Amino acid sequence: MIYDRFENLDLYCRPGTILHRALVYARDAGPTVADGRTEIDGQRLFSSVAVYETGPRETRRFEAHRKYTDVQVLLEGQESIDVTLDRDLPVLEAYDGHKDVLFLQPPPHFASLPMRPGYFAIFFPHDIHRPGCSLRGVLRVRKIVMKVAVE
Repeated sequence: MIYDRFENLDLYCRPGTILHRALVYARDAGPTVADGRTEIDGQRLFSSVAVYETGPRETRRFEAHRKYTDVQVLLEGQESIDVTLDRDLPVLEAYDGHKDVLFLQPPPHFASLPMRPGYFAIFFPHDIHRPGCSLRGVLRVRKIVMKVAVE
């Protein structure tokens, strides 16, 4: 997992790499970027823009992926993303290969990342995370999630 501000993105990947391309695309996505899925490099790299309301963490689920690394960036609003280093969590919902997601029971210990525009969080397939949590009450957010294929 990587959590930082865009001003530091070159600390984490070299220009020209697929991860760097994903970060630059998300950073440069303006308010006019289209909602929904946009393919950038076929199944290797695509974006998904969604609008939703944050909610209490008890109503959100911890998730993990296998095929893709997530690069999550808020375009509007604020939310908290919970993360855990626990690995042996009981499965809530079996892995769905089509959606590339596995849902897990909440761990006894986790940390929370405050997300706002200008920040990014990268979740590699082994990083268990719970997005969409309220940071300061229920807020409308607009988020871009870059999906970077694991190579």
